[in-house]
Amino acid sequence: MPLDLYYNIIAPPCRVVLLFAKWLKLDLNLIEMDILKREQYKPEFIKLNPQHCLPTLVDGDVVVWESSAIIIYLAEKYGKDDTLYPKDIAQRAKVNQRLFYDIGTLMRSVHVYFQPILIGGEGKPEDFKKVQEAVNVLERFLNESRWLAGEHLTVADFTTAVTVAALDGTLNFDFISYPNVLRWYEQCKRELIGYTEITKEAAQRTQEFLGRFRAMRAAELQQQQQQQQNHLSKTDHNQENGSSSRPQTTEKASEQP
Repeated sequence: MPLDLYYNIIAPPCRVVLLFAKWLKLDLNLIEMDILKREQYKPEFIKLNPQHCLPTLVDGDVVVWESSAIIIYLAEKYGKDDTLYPKDIAQRAKVNQRLFYDIGTLMRSVHVYFQPILIGGEGKPEDFKKVQEAVNVLERFLNESRWLAGEHLTVADFTTAVTVAALDGTLNFDFISYPNVLRWYEQCKRELIGYTEITKEAAQRTQEFLGRFRAMRAAELQQQQQQQQNHLSKTDHNQENGSSSRPQTTEKASEQP
């Protein structure tokens, strides 16, 4: 029985789950949500996930959201062994740390820098510096081992691989000064099943999304400007009416005995 995955491929966390499911050879029933149409706020979806966020996985009676939580669940339930998410407490702690680094440091820095670019502006130099600092930490992690948390592929590699792909594709980040990251990134491209295909589709769909988003944004701004203009015109009209009525009132008052 396939697992239901509510997703939108333009969201990096959704790509993490798609990539991991391919690695496990899981059958997914993909349910795409149009976030510009706010489909994630439909009552039936909020009933399923009160945080109305993507991705959301439904496996029978089990509902899981947040990409890291989803892939940990999938690794523990469907993984052939514990290499993807180790049972050993010390090894698991290292994997967890890498997961938290990705979501709390690397991905966050990318999001903060890219946010103004999304609406047609420019990223701040100080925010880009934070991206570089986060990648520098990744460089040091990968100096220790072949994969992000050791000599074996783990769930942490999937999350960070998607973030690094976003850095490459969206920000055209230059990894030349980060040889360990570059080595690992090329390794992910070669060895993670579907990595290139998912990343390529995401890039195409993201451009379509940005076109729609910016068109909607422009229409909203135009509507706001029109409303402001209408308000100013109405205010001017009321002031003119008020000015023309005042002399008449004075004249009538002067005729009083």
